[in-house]
Amino acid sequence: MKIKAVIMLAILVALGGCDWIKDLSKVELETDIIVNVPVTSVGKKSAEAVAAAEDVSFTGSAVLSLDENDDISPYLEKLREIDLQTVTVTINGLVPGQTITGVSLSVTGVGTICTQANITSANSTFTPQIDEAKLQQAGQKLKDDLSITVVVSGTSTTPIANIVNIIFGARVTAGALD
Repeated sequence: MKIKAVIMLAILVALGGCDWIKDLSKVELETDIIVNVPVTSVGKKSAEAVAAAEDVSFTGSAVLSLDENDDISPYLEKLREIDLQTVTVTINGLVPGQTITGVSLSVTGVGTICTQANITSANSTFTPQIDEAKLQQAGQKLKDDLSITVVVSGTSTTPIANIVNIIFGARVTAGALD
């Protein structure tokens, strides 16, 4: 009886059982991948700009690195897929009277993932409309490079110096035996 089991196992391995065994070692986890991007106004608003009600530009960037995520870091060398599924943005530090007239979130080498308009202290946390194709490209770049550079830029009614907290909801697949 033991011989039959050994023979069956040998046949399974010989006929594609390696993929079957490899799939048994697959680890899937859902996690939040978080990056905080400091943004500051590019220039100060002049008296003329105040009188003309022109918006002030701001920008900032930060590197999102997978080795900082405790859920993913044990599998860095064994990643099979990173499926970025959601994006939630919080602009910390907005005070009443400040309005961000427009903001965009992009990934270097991928492009703009989303934009949002008219953000105030009352709606400073939001889930923007995302470009699914760009989000998937960002996930692939994150898998390949283990990090991405996230850029936040936009305009506001007043000069700002804030932190933009971005949470990517992700499904990660890794091979424990890879």
